Amino acid sequence: GGEMQALKERRKHERFNVDQSCVLLSPLMVLSYEVLDISNSGLAFSYAGWENWPRKGVKLDFIDQNLYLEDLPVRIIKDAQLDEGSKKLRRCGVKFTDLNAQQEAMVKQYIESVTSN
Repeated sequence: GGEMQALKERRKHERFNVDQSCVLLSPLMVLSYEVLDISNSGLAFSYAGWENWPRKGVKLDFIDQNLYLEDLPVRIIKDAQLDEGSKKLRRCGVKFTDLNAQQEAMVKQYIESVTSN
């Protein structure tokens, strides 16, 4: 299984599924109750409606029962329709841009807590 292994390692940060989290994005105030996955480098969430993201200056708040992080600087890297069936729902992927050490540590700690269950 050498090939599978190589494929796995190419993905720098593992992603983990998250349930019951919510993200709030400003300046547009997009609220999402469904974080699809998260990694040390970013996260993906589904949301209804919006596509015209500002190029920069997007901040994200991440809230769930184990973590509350606000004002994380992010860059929108991908935004697409979630699936054919739901015209409204979109999936948006963001990359954390300039996390400070504390924010990085909290994200990491959070991911460890999600994976240890």
